[in-house]
Amino acid sequence: MAKTTRTPRRFSFFLDLFFKEQSFPFFIQKVKNEYLNTVLYEQQEALVKTADFSLTTIYDFPNYLSLSLPKDQLALKQLTAPLYPGYLADLRTHTSADDYILHQVGKARSSKLRRHQNRLDLCLEPTYTMYYGAIDKTEYDRLFTILKQMTALRFRQKNENNFELPYLDYYQDIMFTMVLEKRAAIYVIYDVLKPINITLNFLNGKTLLHFNSCFDIDYGMFNLGHLNTIKHLRWCYDNKLHLFDMGRGDFFHKRQWINTTYTYEKHIIYHVKNPLAKLKAQAEVAQTLLRHQLIASLKKIKFHILYGQMRKALYRIRQPKESEKPTYTVLEGHVINNASDLVKIPYDVAPYTHLIFYVNAFLHKNFELKKNCQVYQNRTSENTFIIKGKKNIQQLVVSN
Repeated sequence: MAKTTRTPRRFSFFLDLFFKEQSFPFFIQKVKNEYLNTVLYEQQEALVKTADFSLTTIYDFPNYLSLSLPKDQLALKQLTAPLYPGYLADLRTHTSADDYILHQVGKARSSKLRRHQNRLDLCLEPTYTMYYGAIDKTEYDRLFTILKQMTALRFRQKNENNFELPYLDYYQDIMFTMVLEKRAAIYVIYDVLKPINITLNFLNGKTLLHFNSCFDIDYGMFNLGHLNTIKHLRWCYDNKLHLFDMGRGDFFHKRQWINTTYTYEKHIIYHVKNPLAKLKAQAEVAQTLLRHQLIASLKKIKFHILYGQMRKALYRIRQPKESEKPTYTVLEGHVINNASDLVKIPYDVAPYTHLIFYVNAFLHKNFELKKNCQVYQNRTSENTFIIKGKKNIQQLVVSN
C-alpha cells in the first residue's frame, strides 16, 4: 500500500501532470482519448486511502479526454465546468496532407500558399528541421534563447503584455529529455544557421499538441505562420498521427486549419464526507459556469474585440516613452553614380541588423535570391544604403 500524503489543491493537467513524466495523483484511475479510443494513462499501483483528502482542482483538461476516478474510492466525487474552447484538426477525415489542406482552405487559397512556399524557398533557401528523438544540448539552449527574444519582440509588435515567457522557461526545463524520448518535438525553420521560426510540440499517443510557436518579425512578409502549419500537417501524416491539437486561443489563422473544436474543462474532485469541501466545490463550479456564460454572451455582441483594443491602448500608455523611431524611405530603381562612395556591409550583424527587414522585403518583392544580394553603405551619407540583387536595385534612406 502506498503511503498516504496530502494532495495539492490545484493542477494544470498538461503542465503539472501530463508533461511531468505522467506523475498523476492517486485519485486518477484512467485518462482516455475518447476520439481515438485509446488509454493514455491507467493507474497500476495500490491506491492511497482518502482520509487526508479534501478537494483538488484540475484545470485546462481537454474534453476529448475523459478522466476516471478509482472505483473503490467511493468517498470521492467529481464535478466539471467548462473553461474555454480549444481547436483541433482531426486528420482521419482525409488520407493525405494535400487532401486535407485543399479541403480546409480551398483550391485558390491552397494555390496561393504554394506560391508563398515557393517564394520563401526561392529567396532564402531555408532548411526545415524537426528535432524528434535527438537534439544537441547547445543548439537546444540556443533555440530557447532565440525563441524568448523573438517572443518578446512579437508581443511588443502586437502591443500586448508578454504572458508566454514564464512558460518558455518551464518548457526549456522539461523538453530536452522529452525530445530525446520522442514525447516532444521542436520544429525550426532556419535561414542558414539563423532560426526564423520555432515551434514547441508535445506528443500524446497519436496526437501532436502544438503548444507554442513564434517567428522572427523581420521575416513576417514570408507568411511563416501558415507555412509552419502546413509543415506540421505534413509531418503528422508522415508519422501517422491522427490529431493535430492547436490548443486554446481563438485566432483567425487557427480557424482556417481546424475542423473540430472542443472545450477545456475544470475538474473538481472532493471528499463527499467533508461538508466544507463539498460546499467549496459547488461554489467553484457555479463561479466557473457563470464566468463561462458571461464571456459567451459578451462575445455575441463582439465585446471581446473592443476589450482587445482597450488592452492594446492601455499597453501603449503604460510602456516607457521610447525615443522617436527612425523613418525608412525606400527609393526604387536607384542608379549608382559614384560607386567609389559605397562600401559593402554585413547587414545581418550589428550595428546593421535594423536593415534585415528591408532586405527581406526587397527579396520578397523582387523574387531575388539572398545569396545574390549585397548591401552597401554610402561613405559620405552614412544613413543611405543600397540593396542590390541580381536584377534589381534599391536605395534605402534612414532619417532620425
